[in-house]
Amino acid sequence: MALPISTERKTDLYLAASWIGAAASVLHIIALALDWPDFVKGLGIGILLVALVTLLLRKLRDEYIERLWAAGTSAAFAVVVILFLAKPFVDGAFGFLTGAPYALDVAGMTAPLALLAFFAGFHGARLRDAR
Repeated sequence: MALPISTERKTDLYLAASWIGAAASVLHIIALALDWPDFVKGLGIGILLVALVTLLLRKLRDEYIERLWAAGTSAAFAVVVILFLAKPFVDGAFGFLTGAPYALDVAGMTAPLALLAFFAGFHGARLRDAR
């Protein structure tokens, strides 16, 4: 017979999953930027997937987690909008400076950067609440 897990323990596991997800998103972005082997890219995605599923299962169970979740999703949305608006400027600026056409790979980097922004917003709100 399994013992029930306390609410405090569940919150600790939730916050641990958020740190693991943040580390996995950094690993994935570094692997993409440095063109590491596909295994390392997949490892980052796999760990991130497990962390995100853990976060999604308990995302709005209490007000504290709901505030952290809202801060993270707001940051992720802001990054998506900024990348969408900055793409033409970046393409034009690099094209002007180099004299060659340049196309920013927004589609390939939007999701990893949005996930990183989610965790940055999530942990930023958590650290603000800790003071």
